[in-house]
Amino acid sequence: MFRTHALNAFLAAGVILALYGCDSGSPIDAAAPVSPEASGAPEAPASATTAPTTRPAPEPTTTTSRATSTPAAGSGGDDGPILSGRRQVVIRPAGGPEGVLAVDGRGRLNLTDGPSEFTLFVFVPVRDGLHQIRTARAGAGGEPSCMGVKSNGPSPLTVVAAACDTRRAGQLFRVRKAPEAQADGYGISNQSAYLQISPERGLIAEELGDAPLRTVYTFVDNGAAPAQPGS
Repeated sequence: MFRTHALNAFLAAGVILALYGCDSGSPIDAAAPVSPEASGAPEAPASATTAPTTRPAPEPTTTTSRATSTPAAGSGGDDGPILSGRRQVVIRPAGGPEGVLAVDGRGRLNLTDGPSEFTLFVFVPVRDGLHQIRTARAGAGGEPSCMGVKSNGPSPLTVVAAACDTRRAGQLFRVRKAPEAQADGYGISNQSAYLQISPERGLIAEELGDAPLRTVYTFVDNGAAPAQPGS
């Protein structure tokens, strides 16, 4: 009788562990942007990109500062120093909801009005006027993360932190002046999907079609970008 009870307890524990293993996924795989094989993957914490570092960061400046139009080396044109990859910036909606963009605890880029570990970003030129949006700070793995568009099946596209890879189309963003907005407003898009703030869903990537661009951003310069590993 004792041996039967012990065997039953062992089998029950094995089932629980198996269920837990099935429910947990690789944070980096789940956060991989715009990869067809990753479409519909569950949104999971990007632990390698969101874990706090041991060195506290100074509070970022959030006062609006316009990106200058002075060409900068490596910027690929009249992008100015903020889009040259040499400056770290806060990204905030212009004339919209209060707050700034930050990577939250689930690895998703979203609007926050409170303290956050990752609120500073670097626009790194890649090619043809396209940029990666990298975290200024490295994560627990010692590397910065890059923002990438993530497919969610029938739900709107979101933007998540993942390992930087310039081969991924979902990590390549175009930043343009928004003539329909105030003078210092910029639209941020990935292919034809623009980063928009939805009152119900937070930050999403949305194709405009014939709709107007309703979310534009200003960039707040917070000084020189930190040197990245290997640079």
